[in-house]
Amino acid sequence: MVSACVLTTLCLAGQPALAAGTKAHAGGKQPAVTATAAETTANDAQGNADAPAASGNTTPENTAPANTAPDGQDAPVAEQAQSNNNDAAPASDGAAPAGDNAPAANAENAPANGETADNGAGNAAAGDAANGSDAAANGQAGDGAAPAQGEGDAQAQPAENAQAGDGANANAQAEQADQAPSFTPDIVINRARELAQKPFENPHRELPGALADLDAAQYAKIKFKSDQAFLKDGATGFSMELYHPGYMYDVPVGINIVRDGKIQPVPYSSSLFDFADTGLSDNNVGAQGYAGFRLKYPLDSVTSNEELVSFLGASYFRVMGRNQVRGQLARALAIDLAAPNGEEFPVFREFWVEQPTDPWGKVTVYALLDSARVTGAYQFDIFPGERTVSSIKANLFFRDQVQKLGIAPLSSMFLFGEQKRRHFDDYRNEVHNSDGLLIHNGQGEWLWRPLDNPKNLQISSFLDQNPRGFGLMQRDRDFDHYQDASAHFEKRPGYWITPKGDWGKGHVELVEIPSPDETNENIVAFWVPDNKPKAGDSMEISYDLTAMSDGRELHGMSRALDTRIAPVPGGDEDNGGIHRFMLNFRGGDLDYYLDDIANLQADVSASNANVSNVRVVQDEENGGVRVLFDLAGTGEAPTSNLRAFLHYKDRVISETWTMPWAF
Repeated sequence: MVSACVLTTLCLAGQPALAAGTKAHAGGKQPAVTATAAETTANDAQGNADAPAASGNTTPENTAPANTAPDGQDAPVAEQAQSNNNDAAPASDGAAPAGDNAPAANAENAPANGETADNGAGNAAAGDAANGSDAAANGQAGDGAAPAQGEGDAQAQPAENAQAGDGANANAQAEQADQAPSFTPDIVINRARELAQKPFENPHRELPGALADLDAAQYAKIKFKSDQAFLKDGATGFSMELYHPGYMYDVPVGINIVRDGKIQPVPYSSSLFDFADTGLSDNNVGAQGYAGFRLKYPLDSVTSNEELVSFLGASYFRVMGRNQVRGQLARALAIDLAAPNGEEFPVFREFWVEQPTDPWGKVTVYALLDSARVTGAYQFDIFPGERTVSSIKANLFFRDQVQKLGIAPLSSMFLFGEQKRRHFDDYRNEVHNSDGLLIHNGQGEWLWRPLDNPKNLQISSFLDQNPRGFGLMQRDRDFDHYQDASAHFEKRPGYWITPKGDWGKGHVELVEIPSPDETNENIVAFWVPDNKPKAGDSMEISYDLTAMSDGRELHGMSRALDTRIAPVPGGDEDNGGIHRFMLNFRGGDLDYYLDDIANLQADVSASNANVSNVRVVQDEENGGVRVLFDLAGTGEAPTSNLRAFLHYKDRVISETWTMPWAF
């Protein structure tokens, strides 16, 4: 039988000299959502009981369909985990392109060592971040009140919204600006440092019933009045709109504009919103503070005005590039995600948004993060373009030890793809925001791990030192493969993380959570450092997040684009039978070698399994080649880790495809 949480470790050699990867050690079973990155062996398999949801999030009842958002765009809902009672069965180079004119990443065929993989297992509610309503409470401690403007420091409130489009008196604004406090990034860092010395105060507030009782669809109808936009300037193209509290968004967020080096807090005003479609009015909402904000920019054309970046819910944010629609999300930090003690959800409590001054340049956002065990000062330098880049710098301060710290977390949705390992009665052939995890490890090897919606929680870890990059990508860009004219999954962005500086030893962790539908963000990927921060520690992290298309510009090797699997009659059913895998590789220099396809070979390896009938055949219809092989279990362990790559004589010409398998 299959375990409720599949956890394995794969210690793999790289591709040099065509040495087959060291055989993986199949991981033992651990309780659902309690898996760690520790190495396990095939003999560790044990039964387990139900456990809490991996992310602590559950989809609220009666939520709207996946395609609801405050502006009518697509917006994914809460991460959700399900558990079962079944018994066990980068170096700093190679950066992602920085904007439109950046060069492609290192495309050398540099294979690597030291990869490991652990195996264990939507979309946000109205708006951008949306994680289940339980995320508001999980991992939080303390009960002191927390005002909208950060940790409780009193701040001057201007009488009028700066550039809110409501005819504020220019002389009054100038006088207020002269009296406003000055801003430097050190203000946010010092606030975070000082906040870490104080007891944690739960930032969540009880909303008025009229707002708390809204469901996702109703909340999506609260519209910010676009003619009231802040920062609106035709010379720079940027503008800022605010999100109103309601539904699951119950943390009052302080929002400040930084203009000419001066801080101008934005006071709450219900008159900035249109409540008409909700049945509410700005006289009876009774709220204070905002839930978040988004910045808009002419991304798709010089005359358009699309969402560039948004911050809404906990520490979630979304970045958009040209001709993209809402898909996956990023967040500032993940704490103990899929850990035994339950996940803790940091929240952004206050923002400072600099008035952009560079025409068609960047916009900078500063944010104060707070949580039961960690505080942080974040700086986002956002460069809009075809591939929008957000350069992120974080200063973290720890109130207490964190067992599993998730750096640069990415959240996405995968319901089903071409491999169809689970059946869904759906007219669409594929439903997902991302279809794979791409890793450029510290040894230079490129790894592609197709995503799955497993029957049981699945956690995969890829051991590394100084990773060069990782990201959740959406490689399949063919509308015909989805046939969804509303969701447009073929336009969902891929997110690529490029670490800066020394990230040391650790692992990229992939969490795949069983999901019955597309309303759940059931895929999470992040970096976990080996060093566990303790109380009083501080940490500085820097990286770029690039919103791109399918990521083909990241390297020049052949890419694994499709994974299809089917059972083969006649196998030993007690050991899981025989399954045939068909992988499609295309791109790079692959076509150059097709005239001598007899010497084009696939290196396929599997732990605790037998691989047979390995073939490489030219794909006349789609281009490239197909790699076919049969897999049969040996009975030694309930799981296997698979690897495959192409080589011509002694030259590796493809990335490495890797995948876990449960018999």
